[in-house]
Amino acid sequence: MSDFNGKMKWQQEGAENPLNSNIALFDASLDVFSKHSFGEASLNSIIKTAGLNKGSFYYRFYDKLDLYLSLFQRLIVEKLALFQQYDDTNTGDDFFTSIKKKAMLGIRFARKEPRYNELYRRFLTEELSFRKTVFNVFGGVTENVLLRMVENAQQKGQIRSDISVKMMAEIFEILLERVDRVVMPDMHDDEILNKIDELITVLQNGMAVK
Repeated sequence: MSDFNGKMKWQQEGAENPLNSNIALFDASLDVFSKHSFGEASLNSIIKTAGLNKGSFYYRFYDKLDLYLSLFQRLIVEKLALFQQYDDTNTGDDFFTSIKKKAMLGIRFARKEPRYNELYRRFLTEELSFRKTVFNVFGGVTENVLLRMVENAQQKGQIRSDISVKMMAEIFEILLERVDRVVMPDMHDDEILNKIDELITVLQNGMAVK
């Protein structure tokens, strides 16, 4: 894996993510990276399937890592746009209701394109050094949103003030990212909501007998 300086080529050049406009390259990248580990994924196969030549590819990206990160960036933007359809600041919902609704949106995002979920699951099996590289670029995006939610909930007295805001944000980030592990692909929305309710109830009330 090449040295990475923290920004993708198109970011450094002040351009738009090339995958936003090149649907063939986006689709080919998603298909290969969702089926193969980063090391096993063939950049030549992606370029050929997308109908590009190497010169055109390297004009837009530094290398395979640059393409992989650009793919993640596009999916994160798409997921955040979905989350923004539900604005909890204007609904009057409490913190835990907001988390339930965001978890359901996460499920719908994964259902929209099964390869999204396969890509993330495969990413979690990558070597630690590789995962750290990706987390260093994107790891704080969801957490920052949740930090604001937790801080707001603490100020409203909806959650305990003696627990670290950062720790709670990290716990709920894990829940939102991995909620797909507790639901089956053939579950109906009502069944999924029941599963999410169970998870949130455990977090809200704890497991110890009171």
